[in-house]
Amino acid sequence: MMLRCLLLLILISPSFLYSQYRKDVRNFAECYENSFIGHPGDYELQFTGRYGIETDFNAYSSLSELELNNTFWYSFVAPHEGLFLFSGIAEESSMMDILIFSKEQGFDKHDEIKNTSICDDINRGTAVIERIMKVNTADTFGLNKAPNEQFMYGLRLSEGQEIYLMFNSSQSIRFKAFLNVKFEVNFSAVNVAELKKSIDVRKNKKYASLRVHLRDKSTGLPIKGKMIVRNSKKLNGLYNGSEFIFSIRNRESLSLSIDAEGYFFIDKHLFLEEDKDHELTLWLEPAELGRRIELDGIQFEVGSSEFIKGAEYKLARLKDFLLLNSSIHIEIRGHVHEYGESTFAGKRMSSSRAKAVMKYLIDNGIERSRLSANGYGNEFMIYPEPKFDWQEQANRRVDIRIIKND
Repeated sequence: MMLRCLLLLILISPSFLYSQYRKDVRNFAECYENSFIGHPGDYELQFTGRYGIETDFNAYSSLSELELNNTFWYSFVAPHEGLFLFSGIAEESSMMDILIFSKEQGFDKHDEIKNTSICDDINRGTAVIERIMKVNTADTFGLNKAPNEQFMYGLRLSEGQEIYLMFNSSQSIRFKAFLNVKFEVNFSAVNVAELKKSIDVRKNKKYASLRVHLRDKSTGLPIKGKMIVRNSKKLNGLYNGSEFIFSIRNRESLSLSIDAEGYFFIDKHLFLEEDKDHELTLWLEPAELGRRIELDGIQFEVGSSEFIKGAEYKLARLKDFLLLNSSIHIEIRGHVHEYGESTFAGKRMSSSRAKAVMKYLIDNGIERSRLSANGYGNEFMIYPEPKFDWQEQANRRVDIRIIKND
């Protein structure tokens, strides 16, 4: 009897575990569970060998011969009016269908179709097909400004317009593809003057100057933010704007701390020569869902979850970031320096380091519900084969990932 029960457990366990796993993991093969392109940059598509079953194209006669085989869905919302571009390459050679959909424009605000998702619109046949492509993934493909057999022309989008991209491979296997996404803002449609606020604190313009510009890393547009200057002989203070101009009369060594709502913070240390103009553009990363940031300066003693000297400043900066962006929830990710395969002890230590950061944040006023802490052992070492002590030390760290932004 015991043997029969044991065999039954062995037989049912894999399917049970799989069903539990599927409840917690998004299926990017489905339109409704698409992955979000939050900003220009590099993205990875993990094809699972399956296709989505919740969306069909029966309402489109032009797609009657399309056979879904192995799909991956992405969505994108235009931050401004501009041109959406991307290039892709896959690790496996196959034929791939690429379809891009948008919502039909012009509906009255009370129209029920206006308030549905693009996936719903595809099922009823009201979504607009913006692009249909069939490409060979042995070569690069996508949207650019020089169309050929592998590329179509980029897609012009209005501010706030949403598109859905479906990639459908002819191969029913697990493999990865890689996208590089670009978005060229139409600056003529953006009131750049409204985004700028210039702060000129020079008393005498005959001296050399330091000019600091704050820019959105995704769009290149100006950002209004708060900049604190420290360790300077004459420039210490708090300044609010998008561009700052200072006089440099003597050799300076100063520190800048920049914060802007909706962006990751930046800390910068400068050495300035006298009698020489300096210009600095600081590119701020939008704090969007899925984004990750390394927390330089939050490091740990060897074999310990104790912070090394100097970590308090960066911990305070992280706390201030969360106070400024109260809708953001983060995962704190702990890491260790460890050779070879990741061990249980390494995972436990990295988890302890993440929890030490979480404890600091909670003790300093951040709600527990906005935080989670996980240890990744040595899976994501910055220096897998370090040659110096400081590289080993850099592996003993934490970073954060935005998991929710209400």
